Amino acid sequence: MNRGRSLRQLLLLGTLAFALAASLVLVGTLVLFGSMMRHLESDANLHLAEQRAADEIATSVYGQILAAYKQLGEPSAPNRERFEALGQKAYARLREYLFQSMPIAARLEVETIKEQHQALEVVAHQAFDLIARGESAAASARVAEMHRLTERLQAAMARFVLLRERELQQQRAAQVARFERLLLGLTGVGAGLIGLALLFVRLMQRRVVEPLGQLAAAAVRFGSGDLAARIPAQRHSELEAVARRFNEMADSLQEGRVRIERQNLELSESLRSLERAQQDLVQQEKLGAIGFMLAGLAHELNNPLAGILGNAECIAEELELHSDPSIRRVRQELVLPLIRETGRAGDLVRNLLQFSRPSSSELVSVNLKFAVEVAAGLRAYAFTRAGKELAVGIPATLCVVAEPQRLEHAVLNIMSNALEAMSAGGGTRLAVVAEASGGDWITLTFEDDGPGFVEPARVFDAFYTTKMVGSGTGLGLSLAERFVTEAGGTISAENRPTGGARLTIRLRAAVAPPAAREPSEPERRSRVEVDLAIAALLPARPQAGLTAEARRVLIVDDEPALRDIQRRFLAKAGIAVLVAQDAAEAVAILQREPCDAVVTDIRMPGEMDGLGLYAWIEQHLPHLAPRCLLVTGEMAASSDPAEFGVPPERVLAKPFTREIYVARVLAVLEEACSSIPR
Repeated sequence: MNRGRSLRQLLLLGTLAFALAASLVLVGTLVLFGSMMRHLESDANLHLAEQRAADEIATSVYGQILAAYKQLGEPSAPNRERFEALGQKAYARLREYLFQSMPIAARLEVETIKEQHQALEVVAHQAFDLIARGESAAASARVAEMHRLTERLQAAMARFVLLRERELQQQRAAQVARFERLLLGLTGVGAGLIGLALLFVRLMQRRVVEPLGQLAAAAVRFGSGDLAARIPAQRHSELEAVARRFNEMADSLQEGRVRIERQNLELSESLRSLERAQQDLVQQEKLGAIGFMLAGLAHELNNPLAGILGNAECIAEELELHSDPSIRRVRQELVLPLIRETGRAGDLVRNLLQFSRPSSSELVSVNLKFAVEVAAGLRAYAFTRAGKELAVGIPATLCVVAEPQRLEHAVLNIMSNALEAMSAGGGTRLAVVAEASGGDWITLTFEDDGPGFVEPARVFDAFYTTKMVGSGTGLGLSLAERFVTEAGGTISAENRPTGGARLTIRLRAAVAPPAAREPSEPERRSRVEVDLAIAALLPARPQAGLTAEARRVLIVDDEPALRDIQRRFLAKAGIAVLVAQDAAEAVAILQREPCDAVVTDIRMPGEMDGLGLYAWIEQHLPHLAPRCLLVTGEMAASSDPAEFGVPPERVLAKPFTREIYVARVLAVLEEACSSIPR
């Protein structure tokens, strides 16, 4: 924006104006002084000339008088010539006066002097003529006249000189007055120049010093931390540029400070989020470590569980036909509970495996009943031991959009929190119910009759807990809230009017996956029920179409107890058994002896496991591949057997009962598994 002349132009114009004014004053003063000096010199020369002329007139007149007296005393031609010459000289000087500028009174006196001089010459000539004729008496009268005329001439000249002196005094007084006026004028001009200089200084103060002071003050305020300090708009381009640059710098720094403060806040929030994420990560690492441990532990547990279950069934079968009632009572009171509890332990291991499976970030359709029952199965014993009731009432057809493992974790955290609250503050029952709401949403509700929440609004804050130090991290409900939010749902906490706490989760309803469609009766059964269905469809009978000699099954397992149990199961079904302790031994047997089926554990030591053996069979004995049964202790209750890369009908989970095991082996031998509903 153009706000006027630049400071450089102002300084230049001010300096030039001051220099011009001073030069004009100096030149005018010099010219005036020169003029006055010339006037003084002219007047002095004029007065000197008048003085010389007056002196010459007086000298000439007195010379004439002297020459006249000489001529009267001794008439001679030289005296008369001298008289005439002096008269001419006096006359010439008088004429010069008449041509000069002078007052009227002085000019009249010059005329009087001229007339008196002429009268003197006339009287003198008359006296000369009378002397020449010898008329002495008449000549003496003329001489007396000459004396009177001379006195008159002297008196006229004296008056003239007096007039000229008065005129000279007047001129001197005029010169003095002129000098005084000049001095007064110079004083006024000097005062004007001083005023102009003061005005220029004031202008410089307003236009330069004050803006520089504003700049310095703004810089001091800015340096003291006041980032709002700004320089006001300036009139001159240089100062305006400085002010604009300063203000732009201040704006930039202020914006930078605001940005830094905002980034600091974001960084602080990021640090808090990082701390939460770190806690989550530690928790996830713990869960991952538990899951990794469970993956190996499941195999180690399921193997002895399978051995215990198998041996218990063999004992039960032997005792069932015993003639002694007390022995049969041992079967009823000891062996059958052992079989039942071993099966329950197997279900618990499968639930642990299901719970510890790696979580996927993909949102899928999840059967809500199954997910809640997985968590409930893990906490059922804890509720029973604490004397509390865990009641789950969820329709089997409800499906939600979620991550299956994270949904199970969230439900488990909520159940654990409720159990801890009821154990510490009273309460006997936790009810978990679900229903469709609005068509697009599923509402899952947890209600207990415990002490309720201390601060319902804060229960989802990370690290918030009312437990004693060391009793919890305060992350359980926070993780549940994060999962629900990321799944697109909502979660709320409140205290029930009748006492206790209520947690409500709303999740988007999902279309039921194929496994959760309205199932047929066999499809609604558990895996154990399906296997029992197979056993019912294919009872162990020697007339199944194969001779006893043709029924040769190779059992591959690194656990001696499991090899022995399987051998016992198949021997009772009339099937010949070959055994191998690892895949390498199994390959050696298959290369030298024919077999009708292969039952192999998946996880075995050595360079080749059960899956590797199955792949070898597919490559070298493809006719035997459809009659391979893979046994594993690492499959959860909801696992898809196809995850192992083999047909689902070729996988059997540990621990298993004799009926299920024999039925699956017979199904493999008769290649009838494809007709069995799953």
